[in-house]
Amino acid sequence: MSQGAQEKGRMLAGRYRLASVAGRGGMGSVWRARDEMLKRDVAVKEVIFPRGGSDADRHVLRERTLREARAAARLNHPNIVIVHDVFDEAGRPWIVMEFVRARSLQDIVDADGPLPPRRAADVGRQTLAALRAAHDIGVLHRDVKPSNVLITDDGRAVLTDFGIAYVEGDTTLTQTGLIIGSPAYIAPERARGERAGPAADLWALGATMYAACEGRPPHQRTDPVSVLAAILNEDPPPPRNAGPLGPVLRGLLERDPARRMTVTEAAGLLDQIATGLTAPGVMPAAPAHIPPADAAPPPPTGPSGTTPTPAPHDATPPIPYRHGTSPAPRPGRPNGGGRAPTGLLITIGALATALVVLAGFLIYRSVADGKASPGASRSTAPAQGSRGGSTTAATGLPAGWRRASGPGYTIGVPAGWRRSVQGQSVFWRDPTSAAYLQVDRTPWSGPPYEAWEQWESEVLAKGTLEHYTRVDLRRVVGTSYEAADIEFTWTGRGGRLMHGVDRHVLVNGRRYAVFIAIPADRWQTSQARVTGLLDSFQP
Repeated sequence: MSQGAQEKGRMLAGRYRLASVAGRGGMGSVWRARDEMLKRDVAVKEVIFPRGGSDADRHVLRERTLREARAAARLNHPNIVIVHDVFDEAGRPWIVMEFVRARSLQDIVDADGPLPPRRAADVGRQTLAALRAAHDIGVLHRDVKPSNVLITDDGRAVLTDFGIAYVEGDTTLTQTGLIIGSPAYIAPERARGERAGPAADLWALGATMYAACEGRPPHQRTDPVSVLAAILNEDPPPPRNAGPLGPVLRGLLERDPARRMTVTEAAGLLDQIATGLTAPGVMPAAPAHIPPADAAPPPPTGPSGTTPTPAPHDATPPIPYRHGTSPAPRPGRPNGGGRAPTGLLITIGALATALVVLAGFLIYRSVADGKASPGASRSTAPAQGSRGGSTTAATGLPAGWRRASGPGYTIGVPAGWRRSVQGQSVFWRDPTSAAYLQVDRTPWSGPPYEAWEQWESEVLAKGTLEHYTRVDLRRVVGTSYEAADIEFTWTGRGGRLMHGVDRHVLVNGRRYAVFIAIPADRWQTSQARVTGLLDSFQP
């Protein structure tokens, strides 16, 4: 029987009378109690020592409780629960806190279902404000999750349970066999055992908001080990109910903390959504991506023509991790990859063959009839100086390449290139060089060729790319969509000359920019790879 069940009505510290258990967690129970001295309701957290624990384990738990009290007591914020008192009773530590008449976010989702995006954004921005206040004074929460976010009837969100918080300057507490935090909400860097900073709390906030919208955490699995493996190696499934919150969730759930959305970026977007400034179903403008330190900034693909501003951790190289996503299963085929009926395979194969023959015929006629303008490039032909090896959807991918997926498209990527997501861009990076591929969905206006002319005029006027030099601007022919390529060089970080091709793609009203950047000294020997990357793009 719980120690708490025997203590209902007991007076603690000569003033706090226990009334009823308000909640239970892995480290104890929270009681609703009455402060008889000040005649007010309070919440009292009792820490229950595990059976069979050693004196050292009990010491750790006691010190952790005191740390929680110290951490929360340093904070005075409307979105953080207030700590009134801390004391020892019967050999166990107790914390007296503000009593918040509320349900946890977890309880709300369990009982009422997922939150609509605007309400989830409001909860997220309040929780983010609490984290920002904590981070400003050197306190990391380290256990942000739906059960630790309380929601009052008037919509106030309160962050509670700083039980495993890290306070700058405190010594590290360890306990044998204890997992610090809830696995589904542990940031990848913490799962790797690395020292985590404020960005780890932001990842946990992203996972909490994902759960608020979807009704489950982003990496739901059957056991903690599988959960941690998924967090380390896989991107979360695209949310179905997040609407305009999608870019925020992607930015906060970026596995590389150096590329994760910052507090300021997230706060701005959450304010837009929570206050209704973003129309339902419309994605807010996400911050531009910051590339690794050994590369140059990717050219801006949005209508503003602005260059991304380096983030505080911009000099941190990407942390290696294994890409863990695969293209979405086609309709009618189970996720497990079961074998399709032979007749269906033959039909699909015949259809694919017919489409390939038709595509080849149309390309041949277009070129033979002289319809390709002098300034046009063919998506099925290697770029000038190519050594061969160009690939298309028709010819397949080179050996060692794989087909990767992004929102609304697939693309061929060399094996070993590492995937990351920032805002509306998906990146794949060569781990052996500064080369990278970016597919961006930031809106741009006008036809592809004219959009590049406008973009270039803004780059030249504002000087947003150092030593920018155009190599070529050309329309792309031989594709099923309208496209244009702009090829240029510019000086990146550390004075390194970079060479890139950026392709605007317009298909059925959807707009993409497919950008490949390579160090200029490797450009001539990389033509086949450049062409293969561009031509393998399939909306």
